[in-house]
Amino acid sequence: MTISFFIHSTEDEDRLLSEIENRFGLRPEEVSSERIMGHFGNEMISVKAHLVGNRAQEVARIIVGALSRTAKNSIRAELERSLDEHDSIYLRLDRQTLGESSLSLSDEEPIRIKLKPKTRSGGRQSMEKQYEELIK
Repeated sequence: MTISFFIHSTEDEDRLLSEIENRFGLRPEEVSSERIMGHFGNEMISVKAHLVGNRAQEVARIIVGALSRTAKNSIRAELERSLDEHDSIYLRLDRQTLGESSLSLSDEEPIRIKLKPKTRSGGRQSMEKQYEELIK
């Protein structure tokens, strides 16, 4: 699993990192950041967390459990088209809903989540069923 997002210079870095770590159950040592320059010469921070094994499954369950019913329905409806050639699925979470009771999907300034299966047994249909089980 990979979680990634950008923090703009106008945002409170500490507050946003803390909010995401708390909401997703991330440990500070699992998160790395790098200062980069944006397209318009503005400084940004690129943040990533890469998790594997049981830890990835644990955090994936936290994130999926926090999704709104609408978000889950949308993911299920688009599941077949959302998988890449390696059976990974990509979610784009609305960072504006971090403080709300449930998370929504968004393409604007999203928190990107990539879920990649440890093993790919049973073919594509089997992977779709596994994702459906996770999302329900």
